[in-house]
Amino acid sequence: MNEEWLPQCDEEECLRQFALLFPAEYFSAIAPVELAPAGWERSPLRLAFHPTIEQVYEEAVWMHRNIASLRKDKDAPSPEPTLAEVQAKFRETPIGAHLEIRQLLGLCLWDIFSDNHEVVTPGGACLDIGSFRGAAGFIADYINSILAQSCYDYMDFYMGSIWVASRADLTPVYVSVFRRLKDNGLDWIYHFPRLQLVDVRPLRDLLPKSPEPEWVDYSPEKAFAAEKADQEEDAEITDMRKSLDQSYREAIEKACKGPPPPTVQAYQPVFGSFPRGWPPAT
Repeated sequence: MNEEWLPQCDEEECLRQFALLFPAEYFSAIAPVELAPAGWERSPLRLAFHPTIEQVYEEAVWMHRNIASLRKDKDAPSPEPTLAEVQAKFRETPIGAHLEIRQLLGLCLWDIFSDNHEVVTPGGACLDIGSFRGAAGFIADYINSILAQSCYDYMDFYMGSIWVASRADLTPVYVSVFRRLKDNGLDWIYHFPRLQLVDVRPLRDLLPKSPEPEWVDYSPEKAFAAEKADQEEDAEITDMRKSLDQSYREAIEKACKGPPPPTVQAYQPVFGSFPRGWPPAT
């Protein structure tokens, strides 16, 4: 979702830059000291993987309400989970410092290098590590190469910190990443999240057609019905795009009234200004 076209780095250059920015010792020694100088067991960041009972309860209620909002049958909603029910199922899990720090770094790298944002090299090229899924796969493969074993796949980092961000303030992780970008002359462009509606009919029309001539089995009624269906789809797509545009503008207005997202807040003290793209424009 680029507002300006930037040349793209190829995969080889992306790997070279990642090796400079995030060498093996960053995951094993540097980041653990930066993020948890008193030890991971005492770090608030551990909550990303070891939430409190109260956090688990809030997440369970949130999930229940979201599922309920999607149900067509709204007459008999199931009762919300209670704190007692959550406590009965709650189990403490053992802390694995190195594994969890590595996982959290991978999630936050996705937040910065993916999610429609852009990391820009000193030469002005975009360090594009792929689509949402592709970026997650790139990060997984890169960390696997450091470990010299296959421990991760794209699902471990897909959508970044979306499932753990409410449990802990991840700003220190973003600050750590941004410092390494700045020290190596790279920059970051923020893009406000936006849903786009894609009309796939042109792709459908490119599919192989029957080898028979078009006039075979031609029916004026079918042709008229197909044309009418296309017109109706055109109108529906136009209306949906207008609705998405309106929702986008409203989301920007709401976002600008509150604090910037954690990534933007982390960028500001490192680079001394807000990134390009913040505040977003309608």
